[in-house]
Amino acid sequence: MPSILKTKERRVLRYLNKYGFTNIRLTIYIMENSASLEQVVELEQHFIDSLKPNLNVDLVASSSGYHEPMSQEMRELLRKQRGMPIFVYDANDFTLLYIFASKTFMYNTINIHHKTLDDCLDFGKLYLDTFFFSLDRIEESNNTNLLTLEEIKTLVSRKREIYEVKHPASKAILAEFKDDSRLNREFSSLSSLAKELKGDRAVIREYLKGTKSGYYRGKWKFTYLKTKTE
Repeated sequence: MPSILKTKERRVLRYLNKYGFTNIRLTIYIMENSASLEQVVELEQHFIDSLKPNLNVDLVASSSGYHEPMSQEMRELLRKQRGMPIFVYDANDFTLLYIFASKTFMYNTINIHHKTLDDCLDFGKLYLDTFFFSLDRIEESNNTNLLTLEEIKTLVSRKREIYEVKHPASKAILAEFKDDSRLNREFSSLSSLAKELKGDRAVIREYLKGTKSGYYRGKWKFTYLKTKTE
């Protein structure tokens, strides 16, 4: 919401920026599932006529009013603003390191599992013992050291390697190549395996657990290696 308010492109947003939400009351009117589009428009017109809202641009329900078609640039801007930005902080001193535009972009960029990200956001867990994630900017912190995309990817990769050494409980995995045993490899963790094969950790985990049968990508068979204590 704060990012959208900053655009000040709409009359109602300019109003909220100036006066805030103190005197705002939200009323939700729920119609029957069987209601037609015409009934929805009719109800909208009824409220416009009855309430005479001074923040409405269009006073005719379903009318396009004087708004011009939205440009591609504005669509892209609103897409980013209405996404869910993730603020990445150094957990030691809460220095802001990077702002990801959305969860999806974060999944694809640093190969973090969606459940791991949700745990970090919902329960305040640190990622790789290093990073603190937040959906809101931490106003109490004035420390900023914004990295480039490549720099944050490199930093996360380096911290992941350190984390895997510090947490030996991660199970080693044997990856067996279907037609050539010379290509068989052992990996210290699921993360290192997924990184090497540029694969999805969740999918690989399903093959390890036996949820998916056969060979991963038609070539690889994965098996957890037992530790000395097992």
